Amino acid sequence: MRILFLLAVTLVIGTEALVPAGIVHTAVGAVAGSAGALAAYPFDYVKSQLQTEEGRAKYEGGFDAAADIIKTGGPFALYRGVLVNVIGVAPEKTVKLGANNFLRVAIMAHFGYLPLAGEVVAGGFAGMTQVIVTNPLEVVKVKMQTSDMTFRDVMKQINGLKDLYQGAEACIYRDMVFSAFLFPFYAHAKVFLLPFVAAVVGDNAPVFWSNLLAGSMSAGPAAFISTPADVVKTRIQQSREEGEEAEYSINEGFFTVGSEIVAKEGGEVLFSGWFERVIRSVPQFGVTLALFDVLNDVAIEQGW
Repeated sequence: MRILFLLAVTLVIGTEALVPAGIVHTAVGAVAGSAGALAAYPFDYVKSQLQTEEGRAKYEGGFDAAADIIKTGGPFALYRGVLVNVIGVAPEKTVKLGANNFLRVAIMAHFGYLPLAGEVVAGGFAGMTQVIVTNPLEVVKVKMQTSDMTFRDVMKQINGLKDLYQGAEACIYRDMVFSAFLFPFYAHAKVFLLPFVAAVVGDNAPVFWSNLLAGSMSAGPAAFISTPADVVKTRIQQSREEGEEAEYSINEGFFTVGSEIVAKEGGEVLFSGWFERVIRSVPQFGVTLALFDVLNDVAIEQGW
């Protein structure tokens, strides 16, 4: 983690005015986000298995699923579809973090201060806008995770933008709820935690460690409360054999599919894979938010 931090700082300082700040921050977001995505991806893979009807019937839980996947396909089977996820990190994080910052500044400029409701709106807006980038990647990733298809196989099945944005409504609800909680909680937690962290680490980068802890603490509950929308999204986007009829009315919208899932399998199914989703999000967003904020400060010091 420290290596990532030093690499990113070097990138910002070393380039100075030769490269536009937006490009540097995009590169930084890619480095930080990719590291978090790679570390947490096995949990995301297991989560997707547990969120399908077939996976719920086959596995007793996350450990059972992971053990079976490793036994059947080896440890690297847990990284099936990871390249799609890594490729999408840079544009996704750029849109999400940029949109949140933009709207926070705009609301503060309008009111003269930033109310909590404004923070929630900014976070929700960031989550909504990122779906432009996120959903196509999610479609491909989930289809690869829930089948034996390669990237090329999946792309052969996709016919235009309509297929790439399958489940977009569920993705919007998921990312809006996640970000509407994540960003306000993080903004307040990092300020609250700083004196306690500084008392422990002293002069050893207390702001970075405080931000890291705050980001991790924010991501956990944000991931939990957005799990129902994630389950519905997975059911809509999961792989199906050609000509296979979907179990639910996947073309009728988020609430129709959600109500059908609950009617057939019970309300508890909407929290399938919540543990794996939380475990994945904690390190991923802890690293990403901490690096983004610290590097923003470095960029300001450089006069950008």
